[in-house]
Amino acid sequence: MALFGDIPFGLATESGCPVCYPKMRPQTQLLLCSGCKVVQYCGVDHQKEHRPEHKAACTSIIKSRAKLEKEETALRTHPGDIFLPRDVFENGVGRFWGLVETRGYMRARFAAADALLQIDTIKAVEKALAHFQDMLRLCRSDNLGIRDVVPGLLLRLGREQECYDFLKWWAVIDDEHHYNGSYDWGDVSLPYLDIRGADAFEAVDAFASHLSLSQLVILALLKLRLSLDIETYDPQYEDFESPWLSCPPSPTEFMRPIGEIAQKKIRTITSSNVPEISELLKDQYQALFRMVHKTNPHFWEALVDASEECLPSAYSRGSVEEAILGVYQCKKAWEESYDAIIMIESDIGKLTEVYEGPAAASHNVNAREVAATSERRRGSGRAFPSKFCAPTTNTRPDNLFPPSRTGQGQIYHFVHRNNQKKALAYADGACSDNGQQNPQAAWAAVLRPSVGDNIRPCFVSGRLELKGPFGDESVATSNRAELRAAIAVLRRNDWRADGFTSVVIATDSSYLVDGATGWARNWVRNGWKTQTGGSVKNQDLWELFLGDVEKCRETGLDVELWKIPREMNEVADAVAKETIHKGAAPTDFENIRLGSSAASARTPGEPRVLCLCLEYESMFNDIYASLISRITAKTKMDRATTQKAALDMLTQNPPPSVIFVTDAGVVNFMKVWERVIDCLRGGSTVVLAASFSSFVNEGQFNRCFGKIGLPWKRGGYHRTNVSLRSRVVDDRLKKQLLPTYSQKALYVQGVAGSDVWYAGELDEVAVAFTKVGNGMLGYVGDVNGEDGSEAVVLAMLGLLN
Repeated sequence: MALFGDIPFGLATESGCPVCYPKMRPQTQLLLCSGCKVVQYCGVDHQKEHRPEHKAACTSIIKSRAKLEKEETALRTHPGDIFLPRDVFENGVGRFWGLVETRGYMRARFAAADALLQIDTIKAVEKALAHFQDMLRLCRSDNLGIRDVVPGLLLRLGREQECYDFLKWWAVIDDEHHYNGSYDWGDVSLPYLDIRGADAFEAVDAFASHLSLSQLVILALLKLRLSLDIETYDPQYEDFESPWLSCPPSPTEFMRPIGEIAQKKIRTITSSNVPEISELLKDQYQALFRMVHKTNPHFWEALVDASEECLPSAYSRGSVEEAILGVYQCKKAWEESYDAIIMIESDIGKLTEVYEGPAAASHNVNAREVAATSERRRGSGRAFPSKFCAPTTNTRPDNLFPPSRTGQGQIYHFVHRNNQKKALAYADGACSDNGQQNPQAAWAAVLRPSVGDNIRPCFVSGRLELKGPFGDESVATSNRAELRAAIAVLRRNDWRADGFTSVVIATDSSYLVDGATGWARNWVRNGWKTQTGGSVKNQDLWELFLGDVEKCRETGLDVELWKIPREMNEVADAVAKETIHKGAAPTDFENIRLGSSAASARTPGEPRVLCLCLEYESMFNDIYASLISRITAKTKMDRATTQKAALDMLTQNPPPSVIFVTDAGVVNFMKVWERVIDCLRGGSTVVLAASFSSFVNEGQFNRCFGKIGLPWKRGGYHRTNVSLRSRVVDDRLKKQLLPTYSQKALYVQGVAGSDVWYAGELDEVAVAFTKVGNGMLGYVGDVNGEDGSEAVVLAMLGLLN
């Protein structure tokens, strides 16, 4: 059993009273929770105070334990038959799971152990480990994948040598040097997990390739821990009185915990041996780091992402799902290993690839087929929309197509309840004085839903043009407006890039539905003549609509029309009627480029500032009260303090025109940061300021800008005088910004000269503002909120006047 002082710092600090240890209070007379039996409290009062936080995990442990006891009792009282031997815990050792009747017990025991791991205390981890190790004794072939969980638990408990021995046994037992490569898992007389005291400093190239992803990740962590531990004894990093020969410094002299393997090793070497061993371990760790990335290119970024993902029910090698499972099995061991996350963040930064956006990641979509285009094609009759058939005549579109998140951008759409590839949009047109003198018409399409209080509906609308898409002059009518709305549904959103294979246009226009799904076939066949020989009204819009349907069909998108009652189309109807009164009708047909919902153009509206405070909102409120007051005096500032709230607000339409990132939380939630990048490229202004520079480490910093495609790297951190580069700002800002002031800042390297606002004497860049896509990105490295920096932030937000 490992001593308390030998346990890695993270798990040890959380193993006392959970009310006291966050406040560094002394703890005495700890009492065990009678439910879970793995959490201790100073007394009843603290147990009551912690109950709301502890209840869910405690209840889960109690229930899983009860189920396990029931399954175990059933096996122990079983009289035995041809399928299950009597006293199976004595006579079936090593063969559990192969005996089908034991599988319920094994599943229940796995669940009980897994439930314990919701609690981060030494007792909880020790109990879970004991379960798993005994399950391996009962089932040598390990059909439940326990061998991927055990190594991380051993490291969490500081049992490094056992961890290495365990990993090496599983790596070599089936190779050509052991049992001729065919270990008999059913022969319980053979040695099992019998490696003891293997050399943890040895090269691992020969056997690492035989490990699973999770095992490989833990081996990389073990080598990193050894490297950091041994490096601590390097004289060049420590001010020892003299190089030691036979008596190394005590581990208690260091400001970091030293693992058991390093403590033992250091007693067998002298200080002159340390640099060589340290470099050897670094090389081994780097080799394993690359091996993990080759095995699963998604893993390392998933490891440092704070997003909570649902565990997959199945996975394939190298998949995102495998990475999610690996993170679940290994992450706590990394977090509880001193300096490990900081080190891995730095290495992951070197692997960062530019985020291409959700359209680039659409499944099975040819980029040329979905490329944004404004082509106006006349329909040739090769494709027509079909009529959508609702389950019943009373079916409501909002019930059959409820709001649902889809695609990599996790944007809400109206999605069919039983078909995630089928989306819906509402279309409507309106015309005042229809059929009379001086009619005025407008159209509207609702492309995405409103959700709760934060997400507004995404709609597009416009006045009906005086000329059609091919230059024909026309008179405004309700029918033309209805057709124009349907055209907007197909031209204003790239449904294939959003992952859909079918779009349903819901309209209250019989003219549109009957014309497109019935009459149009005869019109095309008759050279655009009616049955009586007359010209088809609105031929230009019909031809364009059918041409767009053909383009959709070529990209794999089916178009359907659904005739709904007017009262079910009230949002599109209201927007169309309101748009009639917004300005004069344009002369020429609006030539809007196609775009996916993740990068849709913003529609005019009230400027909004979205403030992302995902980690330190209280600090932002305290330190930057003056800045907050100046911002809210000029515009509305919404806040998002959780990942869910941030994603909800970032997927609104129109997207926030300004995004103010106040801490480093966004780089811990990659889905949030990628959505910020989508908004930035789509035209939003994004400003990284306030506490962002105070809490971002080097790896996070470099990965953050690498995802955008910028060569910006983390620079130095110190105070110096910075001067305004007046040639890059306009005359108005020259008068409003300080020419020089003192900043303690995190500086940035690799910024183009034309993007530098403030820099120090050595050209260290403290403030930068650059164009990215259609938007602007600002960075303010000041960590203290100087008055001069406050003005800079307001200028970047567009609020300095």
